[in-house]
Amino acid sequence: MTLITATHADRAALEAIITAYLDALVAHDPARLPLASHCRFTENGVAIPLGEALWTTIDRLDQYRVDYIDTEAGQAASHVAFIENGLAGLMALRIAVVDEQITEIETILHRGAPMALTMPPVDLLWFEAEEPASRLDRAALATETENYLRAVSTSDGSKVKFNKQSALRLENGTLMAIGPYDRWPIPLKPIEDENSWFYAVRSTLGMDPAEQLSTGIYSFITSYDNARFPVIDVERQVVFGVWNFRRRGDVRGVTFNGKYYPHMERTQFPNENLLGQAFKYRDGAITRVQGVFLNANVYRAGTGWDA
Repeated sequence: MTLITATHADRAALEAIITAYLDALVAHDPARLPLASHCRFTENGVAIPLGEALWTTIDRLDQYRVDYIDTEAGQAASHVAFIENGLAGLMALRIAVVDEQITEIETILHRGAPMALTMPPVDLLWFEAEEPASRLDRAALATETENYLRAVSTSDGSKVKFNKQSALRLENGTLMAIGPYDRWPIPLKPIEDENSWFYAVRSTLGMDPAEQLSTGIYSFITSYDNARFPVIDVERQVVFGVWNFRRRGDVRGVTFNGKYYPHMERTQFPNENLLGQAFKYRDGAITRVQGVFLNANVYRAGTGWDA
């Protein structure tokens, strides 16, 4: 394996670290890993001993995996499908490495997610290098990504830049946004309840993603906090971030196309989502978003890394 230091890491070496972590996880054996003595591990925002929780209950991995690599920071992240006690789930994973040792492990799990078994083919766009002349630098990538958080939490799509040619968003295995020129690679299941919030979201698919945010369809998200962007890949124009989207619990619904849709029950009390989400930029604007989140977590629980 190529040397990983505090200031530089080879892309292949960081990808190998993710593979090593996942292999050790499935083997229920953290002793296989090159751990620093002070390595910190969290699952869903809680610091626990490495080897507990999912380490005990995982059965195997499924096919879906997308890695995000930051050779400058020596950090890597991944979205991975897994099976736990016979049930499918999705994981957001982040690993930090210093001098060939793992110093940080952060995991966010969406459990009981049958769509994890029917994920679309991995979008190869995530792995494409962008033209140097069109690249944003690290600071600009972080700023533009936080603008997405601002746009979602204020229902104001004018605050974020989406690619006009192609823009898709996949969250917890569900298609939540698709641009007017895009085609989804797998069929969407019909939504029978025409009065549900999910039907309203389905009705927005094909809109410009910025316009979708401005409809207020996500108006139950009332703020965000604890935003971090630990993995930034300038060559591929990819950002992986972790943060909390908050819900005050007092936004009852949204009127869209002249019809009122009540928001989901789990938005009707104070809570927050813990997200591990990735963004792909092309020509300085978001063209792909995919993430895993813990839904309806304790209000102001944080990320486990924000103190």
